[in-house]
Amino acid sequence: MVEGESSLTAHSVFANKLLQKVASTDTRPEMLERIEALHNVVESMEKQPAAREMLYPHAKPVRPVTLEGCDLPPIEKTLQLLKAVKAQPRLGAAWMFEIFQMDHFPETCLAVYMADEYNPTDFIIVNTGLHFLFSGYAHYYPDREEELRGLARVCGVNTETALSSLPLHLPANDDVIVALLFGVFYTIEIGKPSLSWILSSKASEMCQSLGYHRIGTYTNASQAEAACRQFLFWVVYSLDKSLSLRLGRSSTIQDSDVTITVPCDDGPRQSPIVSFLRIWVIESRIQGQIYELLYCPEAIGQSEVVRKSRAQLLLSRLDELETLVQEVLAKWGKVLQETISRDMNEYFVTSEEILRLSTRTLIHRAVPNPPGSLTTFSTECIQTARETLARHQDCMGVMEKTTAGLFSTYMNWTILFAPFVPFIVVFCQVIETRDKGDLARLEAFVNSLLPHPAVSEAVDKLRRLFQALYSVASQVVESQTGTGKDGQQSSTVDTCLAALGFPSQLGPSSQESEYEAGVASYASDPAFQRGVNPMIWMGNGTELEDWFYNNQQMMDILEGNFPEDTRWIGS
Repeated sequence: MVEGESSLTAHSVFANKLLQKVASTDTRPEMLERIEALHNVVESMEKQPAAREMLYPHAKPVRPVTLEGCDLPPIEKTLQLLKAVKAQPRLGAAWMFEIFQMDHFPETCLAVYMADEYNPTDFIIVNTGLHFLFSGYAHYYPDREEELRGLARVCGVNTETALSSLPLHLPANDDVIVALLFGVFYTIEIGKPSLSWILSSKASEMCQSLGYHRIGTYTNASQAEAACRQFLFWVVYSLDKSLSLRLGRSSTIQDSDVTITVPCDDGPRQSPIVSFLRIWVIESRIQGQIYELLYCPEAIGQSEVVRKSRAQLLLSRLDELETLVQEVLAKWGKVLQETISRDMNEYFVTSEEILRLSTRTLIHRAVPNPPGSLTTFSTECIQTARETLARHQDCMGVMEKTTAGLFSTYMNWTILFAPFVPFIVVFCQVIETRDKGDLARLEAFVNSLLPHPAVSEAVDKLRRLFQALYSVASQVVESQTGTGKDGQQSSTVDTCLAALGFPSQLGPSSQESEYEAGVASYASDPAFQRGVNPMIWMGNGTELEDWFYNNQQMMDILEGNFPEDTRWIGS
């Protein structure tokens, strides 16, 4: 159990060393005996086993958990799958096992199949791993796709059951951390970020308890052991920082506490995985800083000057990250082309670019234009949001060329992994300017999602949210251009805008100059600023979604229950 420099243990260690230095010339037997006794006490404090620290001394034994009814897939099917993984290790979800260097995964599978007693750690690792492998390889065996997906669902049920039965207190060791990380990957895939946060927070707690974030922990460790444990920590770190931004919560890991170096492929473990982990760590660090510097309550209360300087700092760090990405792609591009298909390679590059563009938009969005501006968001914010939506269309085109079934992965790890605000920014731009080009961008984004089947409740909810927002925006533009059907419909639009936090829209103007003057007048109106820029627009995407769905008027929009003739909502 590793404790920080403010702990009593750390101060006791210092006092012990000071005593030994000062009393080094005192050779009296009784003094040497007392120094030795003190040394033993301090050493026992410094080397307190984490397992002993996590025990309640007077707790009675509890009945062990058993998962009755959670049957594993037929062992012959699992063996066939593992042979396919060995033959083509970079297909499907085999990347997870390369990340964690799990060469012993087949042995772990066999141990779970043959076990007499339930081991939650091994059970979660095996079932989560098999779930990803069965579902990942299903795309490569069309004649067995339904069977493989069925086996993946069996493992998914086992995974969820095991995760839901985990105790609050778990032994702190590498296997448990890996099991928790597999659980995080799984819950992200099913669109449950709050569950992901619970699991990643526990993994974060264990890593810090074991000192994996401190360079001093590895003084006596072998190079391989140190590399493996630091690798585990950085995966935990990246997930923690990204989920922090997505959920609008403070990170459980403080950067000022971390003394190990960011992964680097200049060492003995050179591989694309290490290089891309380095990118992920730096990217997630920036995401965590976005929440801390721009979106947490303290940051939102800062002056505009402070927020602008912070935004510029984060944008410069994103620029540095972009340079690093290009260097990594130049270094490992040939290797990637040899190991994965060209389309898959293009997908990974494009989807990561979309995530960075979305992050850049989020930074710009935190600093609105000064009062009196014609639009709420800056030109840079709007242009970045437009570029993000354009790259989204490119990525959807790439996915259509592959047979890997990447839509679920793309939605959960790119669109939903961090607050996807470009759509919201362009929506606000349409409401303020009635720009038909931006309306077309919203329509193209919504239409790109419609052909795909529902992959999770979160993805389906996001799709309905964006479709409803587009429908409101399209009606606003129609009413402004005079193509609306009647006054009743215009009144409905006003009601919808009011529900979204906007004031009533301006009536149609016959002169363009009058319209621009109207826009300028209400854009500088404090009531309008409160409407467009309240906390719901300054907070994270989850807050916006929660607010949106808790609002009865917007619930009516989503369910299509409009008064009178409101067929414009779309279907």
